[in-house]
Amino acid sequence: MMENKKLIWVVVLLLSINLVLAIGIRPAKTTILFDELSTSEGNFWVVNNENREFLAKVSVAGEMAEYITLVTKELAFAEDTDAKEVAFLVNLPDSVPPGQSIASIIIEENIPEVSSKTISSKVIMKHKIMIRGPYPDKFIKSKLNFQERKDHFELVSEINNLGKQQINSIQTKFYINDKKQQERVLKTEKTSLDKKENKLLKAKLEKKFLEQGEIEVRAVTIFDNQKIEVIKNLLVGEPEIEVTYFDKYFVANKINKYSIELLNKWNKEIENVFVDVVVKKDDTEVDEFRTKSMNLGGLMVDKISDYYDTTGKIVGSYTFDLIVNYWNTYKMEAQTFQGEIVTKEDLEFISENNVNVKEEALMGNSIHSGKNGTFVDSKVFLLVGIICVLFLIIMIYVTYRYRHREEYEGYDEIF
Repeated sequence: MMENKKLIWVVVLLLSINLVLAIGIRPAKTTILFDELSTSEGNFWVVNNENREFLAKVSVAGEMAEYITLVTKELAFAEDTDAKEVAFLVNLPDSVPPGQSIASIIIEENIPEVSSKTISSKVIMKHKIMIRGPYPDKFIKSKLNFQERKDHFELVSEINNLGKQQINSIQTKFYINDKKQQERVLKTEKTSLDKKENKLLKAKLEKKFLEQGEIEVRAVTIFDNQKIEVIKNLLVGEPEIEVTYFDKYFVANKINKYSIELLNKWNKEIENVFVDVVVKKDDTEVDEFRTKSMNLGGLMVDKISDYYDTTGKIVGSYTFDLIVNYWNTYKMEAQTFQGEIVTKEDLEFISENNVNVKEEALMGNSIHSGKNGTFVDSKVFLLVGIICVLFLIIMIYVTYRYRHREEYEGYDEIF
């Protein structure tokens, strides 16, 4: 089966390569420098290298798409058609963002409907329109990065002077909330920046002040009475989900409803959380099943409830290895819980002699392992209670005698 899948993907790849070679775009991009006219015409050619017959749809996308008007919206190639022109108009607003902005004209081949058993592929190609706006006298580009060390993070502000003039004074301040949700401000050194110069401004953040999870960092760079802000999440540690409860008792030869409680130790929601359960008897795997999936809120406890069929399982002790999965790619180490498959009568006996079976299981107590096993005797709790009451009465009596000792001392003298 796996070999068949690999073969299919190889065939699809070969088809894709052939199609790309069969159709080309010339030139691959158009560069437009913003000027006062801000209106221009453009064109490029779609080349039919293998002289085959096909239809193609023309569309536009990207951040500057609204300023591109297509003159050509559809292409029809015959076998003897070598190339066809795609024409467009560019109508820019009065101002455009400094630097490079992009729009893409997309050529997408139309594929007729075919049988589901037929392997087919289509070509999607792009012609990029690069619009370059002028930089002002004072302009910087800023990036925020993190470098993890043993006991701290280095917060790195990468700055690049793209303006027409030198920057006389520049500094980055990092704003971050610590584990107590108190804002901390870290400052880099102040420096200058020549035209077209790039520098790294750094500050140190100790890990001991941070909670585990995704933490927002704001980098505000101030330069010659101007500022630019960049926001990025810092990842501290790794997501962790703990199984805090798993049902201890299951009735033999029955479909049992069970519950698994999960604690998300990460401060953000984790998606697609499910648990693989491996059931073992005397270290031998006898069954396995998977729970349904859920999204688990940050620092929250939630419950997965489902059903487990114990048909054919013998009464006795079992181990349940619970492996938590999340985000479709991550798998945690197994957590092992002890469990029992019991008869209906045994479970009724356990329920009658224990106030809360769930609490006992959560504490890890082995309450019952069959009719001839050991039970937690409720008389022990009664005896302990009587002893506590007697001790309390004695303490009250001693305290009373001490506070009224003068009365009792006089009474002793009379006698």
